[in-house]
Amino acid sequence: MKAILPEILNVPPKMLPFIFEFNKYNYFLLEGGRASGKTQSVARFLLYIAQKRNVRICCGREIQNSINESVKTVFVDLIEKFNLPFCIKKDNLTHQISGSKIFFKGFREQGSVNIKGLEGIDILWIDEAQSITKTTLDIIVPTIRKKNSAIIFTMNRYTRFDAVYNFCAKRDDCLHININYFDNPFVDKKILNEANVCKNANLNDYNHIWLGFPLSNNNEFLLSSSMIDNAINLEFEIDSSYFSNSIMSVDLSASGADLCVAKLFVQQNHNIWLEKFTNSWSESDTDITKGKIISLYSQWNPKILIIDADGLGYPIWISIQKAIRNAIGFRGAHKPLSKYAINARADGYLALRDYIEKGYLKLTDKNAIRQLEYIKKIYKPNGLIGIQDKKEMRKIHNESPDFADCVMMALYAINYCSSAFVSSFDAYSCVVDSDFEIFD
Repeated sequence: MKAILPEILNVPPKMLPFIFEFNKYNYFLLEGGRASGKTQSVARFLLYIAQKRNVRICCGREIQNSINESVKTVFVDLIEKFNLPFCIKKDNLTHQISGSKIFFKGFREQGSVNIKGLEGIDILWIDEAQSITKTTLDIIVPTIRKKNSAIIFTMNRYTRFDAVYNFCAKRDDCLHININYFDNPFVDKKILNEANVCKNANLNDYNHIWLGFPLSNNNEFLLSSSMIDNAINLEFEIDSSYFSNSIMSVDLSASGADLCVAKLFVQQNHNIWLEKFTNSWSESDTDITKGKIISLYSQWNPKILIIDADGLGYPIWISIQKAIRNAIGFRGAHKPLSKYAINARADGYLALRDYIEKGYLKLTDKNAIRQLEYIKKIYKPNGLIGIQDKKEMRKIHNESPDFADCVMMALYAINYCSSAFVSSFDAYSCVVDSDFEIFD
């Protein structure tokens, strides 16, 4: 017998399990491209629930600078369309009969995750969930612990190794629905035309925007998905005679939300390098960071230490240089050593790509792998290659690519810096002679 739903629950058929099986699951991952009806379906169902019983619903995003960045407008439009008895206030919606409340929240404030107001909620809806970092997810999920509570994620993910996607994948208590515009019978002709125009103009854009494919399949990115997979699954024969060749790289925090990251890379045979250890920390006290670096250096005993010497990292580099003779200061904005790159940072990333492409680098750190998927290369008018600015990456992904940059600096050192004359390096760049081998 076919169920008859109220008009407010007119949603794409592919979304009906979300409604009919809502009580069976703790988590819901609704993902896909533009105009699929994900947001409308969730908003309609939550308004329906809010009328039937008293619930507290939070609609959150990683960063929400104003109420205009929330899904409030979607709710208000539906409330007005169906003449629902909600009191519409600046920062919340309250049902005048059931007492249900819907409010809106940005989780990250001034570099830290704020969970105030999340205790005791019945439903958490995270829209634009592709922007949620693993740090935020790890804090928020345990907070939603009320009996029969649920978390709903709607997203069009940027990368395959998305934090929310990986959290939800293969969980028995998560309903996963992939839906796109052609699954939505309510989409209008104008939207269909826009999708077709995009498909004809740029297939990569179409695949991400309209089909929800991860961005890393786009050839604007430094590394393809297959290249990263090869680096993860790389198999090789070990020759222990090369183990003494090792690089320690350190990326230093540039702002309150960033991490300091240290990595050790060890040569495994004539060609292959292994990302062996990773250590990260968040500390505003530069003396503690300096002590941490020196301690890790003592444990790992690398042949070369390369350390971020840009911005706030510069005074730490100067101090470290006094204690560690074979330490190299890396200045990403300084002149390149190759003829293809716009600066030293691009040199490092192009070297990284070259090593992965040749099968010379084994990646093991999940954070680095995830961040490397969204590193974009930028082609300059003069034909040189640059790398997308870290500030731009932070705006899009809500994190600085600290782990990826740490890998990049190690590959810069491997590719350009010889241990034969480490003492000649200054704080500005690795000045190398092409006649020297990487290691003697």
